[in-house]
Amino acid sequence: MTRKRKRPLAKIKKKSAPVTAVPATSSQVIGSLRIRKWKNTVMENAKRLAPYHLWIEALALLLILGVGLLVRIEDVRDWNIHPELALYKGEPLLTTFDGYFYLTLAKDLAEGTYTPIDNNRDVPKGMSRRFPPPLISVIAAGLSKITPFSLNWIGAVLPALLGLLLALPLYALGRFYGGPAMGLTAALMGLLSHYYVYRSSLGWFDTDCMNVTWATGVAFCFLRFGIEVGWKRYVYFICGMAIFLLFLWWWDQTPQVTTVVSMLPLAVALVFFYRPGRREAFIFLGIVGLGIGAILLWMGLDLPLKIFRQVAGSFYYISTKEVADIWPPIGATISEQVVPSLAEIVAKTTGSLPAFIFACAGLACLFYRRPKESLFLSVPLILAALSFFFAKRFLIFVAPVTALGIGYMISEIWSWRRKISALFILTPILVIVLVWPALSKDMDKTFWPKEPPHLIAGMDKASRETPKDAVIWAWWDHGYPLNYWAERGTVGDGSLHGGERSFYNGLPFATHDERLAANFMRFYVGSGMDGIRIIYQAVGNDPARGVNLIKQVLSAGPEKARELLISAKLKPIGSLQDVNQWLRFFYPEKTRPVYLFLDWRLTITSYWWYWLGTWDLEKREGIHPVYKAFYNVREENGYIKGSEGLDINIEKGTLRTGNSMIGLTHLVKRERRGILSKSYQRDSGPQFEMWISPRFGALMDTHISESVFNKLFLRYTFNPEYFRPVLINTPSHQLWEVVGDMGR
Repeated sequence: MTRKRKRPLAKIKKKSAPVTAVPATSSQVIGSLRIRKWKNTVMENAKRLAPYHLWIEALALLLILGVGLLVRIEDVRDWNIHPELALYKGEPLLTTFDGYFYLTLAKDLAEGTYTPIDNNRDVPKGMSRRFPPPLISVIAAGLSKITPFSLNWIGAVLPALLGLLLALPLYALGRFYGGPAMGLTAALMGLLSHYYVYRSSLGWFDTDCMNVTWATGVAFCFLRFGIEVGWKRYVYFICGMAIFLLFLWWWDQTPQVTTVVSMLPLAVALVFFYRPGRREAFIFLGIVGLGIGAILLWMGLDLPLKIFRQVAGSFYYISTKEVADIWPPIGATISEQVVPSLAEIVAKTTGSLPAFIFACAGLACLFYRRPKESLFLSVPLILAALSFFFAKRFLIFVAPVTALGIGYMISEIWSWRRKISALFILTPILVIVLVWPALSKDMDKTFWPKEPPHLIAGMDKASRETPKDAVIWAWWDHGYPLNYWAERGTVGDGSLHGGERSFYNGLPFATHDERLAANFMRFYVGSGMDGIRIIYQAVGNDPARGVNLIKQVLSAGPEKARELLISAKLKPIGSLQDVNQWLRFFYPEKTRPVYLFLDWRLTITSYWWYWLGTWDLEKREGIHPVYKAFYNVREENGYIKGSEGLDINIEKGTLRTGNSMIGLTHLVKRERRGILSKSYQRDSGPQFEMWISPRFGALMDTHISESVFNKLFLRYTFNPEYFRPVLINTPSHQLWEVVGDMGR
């Protein structure tokens, strides 16, 4: 085998094609030198600042907290400009109904009147109060004692301050997954997520301002517990358990849900990461086992089953929108229980579709590259997913998920800055582009109190016009505010408003029978839901028959009711053995004084409360009415004018508003001398009623026109044997004394 001889290098060079160099122009050389110099300058500055990177991160985080605080308190400017929409007697109101529950507890704690039973809720039984009281109420009460600020100001400002704390676990999680760039970006995007801003802003004195923080904080602690080695990991375990206990104390009304949310990250840590030595594992697991055993002995061996039932019940509550029972699905009537569209989700989280897509891409990359560590984000991810399928209220949990997704993508881009120097400038610009839609939306939107000052004034007056033991019957929206401002009893509120309760709550408003309305309110205040369940039992556990009997007996009056009770042949229960005892049960001689609160809000929520109040248990449906209120209504030269371009031709009976033209069947006017009614020759259609003195009117259908609500609130016709006016401030609010057959 012959070997090839190597050719001399010189010969190879001779045969190579000559290389022709292209001379660079002077401008290209100068440009190249400038770029190289700029790169060197950037790198040198970066090296020079390296020892101070922690201080720089701290300052950046403080700046982020400042921006987060700004978007949460800037509404105070608009509140001061329009105090008639937000302030009562110079003090701010809350932007949520439920906040007054916690503020009432805080007031009682501050005044030393916190009792084990709250007799002003769920009348007549009352509601037991938790001990210790909810953490948010304890904090507010403590601040009212050590600061010069009133409880109303504390209730308004505290949520905005506590809402900022979400930045801390987001920064910690982001720093773990992608370094400082991810941590800072995630903290900024999380604090600016629009729906989270809404529910952690000025006036939102509710648990939402910290729920996301606790959930992400416990996830971070158990993440570090899982990945650390040695005894340091147990410091994180103790911190995680401490956050869990604070979370339980904070989210007081759903301890089972809180337990699942907190323990799932711990389960991930134990299953996928915790691999200690035998001795260490024996000690730790032994202590944990003893703790679990003690809890089971204290709270019952069926605790896991209780937790499952509570979580399943909460899920059923938020997921049920269609009729699945004999009672109406209350979730369909609550705005935060509505399933949002994708466009709404985007608008209320990242503020723009590109940012939302960017966030989803970041999450996908994070789960792909670090699948095991990403499991610790499963809880906020699951809770965020609930907003896509079940209820808008879970959009607050989309905040940490999208924030971490955007943060991860930014950290990946930032990591290429040493190879592509332009990223030193382009990455911050990209962050600004992603942040700007959310920031501008947060700054432009003003969140106003749910209960406007004119209604709060009515509740405040009610506290002076009614006895201290009075019960004010109002729609359940007003339950907590009435407890706080009027300090009077209520029958429904933000916790007590299931389908069955809401039916009974709406019945006196929706019925056409004043006698039934008055007698029913007095009966309910005397016996409550327990009394209604007794009636069900007496008629063979048939709710439909029980409801019909209640309506018939209470609308007939005591004399005719006796005959109805005889024919009903009720089953004897407890002390209710004969007709006389049943008659006294339906018509109690003494109850707490009862008052009916009618207000402007009922005009805008009539679609739902009338539907609930007219619910037919056999058909499983109610009536959705037409009721559209108009203000500044007056008569001018044969026409009726009003708000929203209202224009009614009195002679022809045609109503114009906006681009709509409607033919009326009746026109009803309330004047000083009485009721004037004009009919038009139309077989069907709505009617218009107006009260000349307060310049108030409404377009309505026949169903709701004859309701007790409309008769009292707009038509102002009443039977003094059942209702007596106490405060009349139409169209804002009215307060009526409820008399009834046995209360005269």
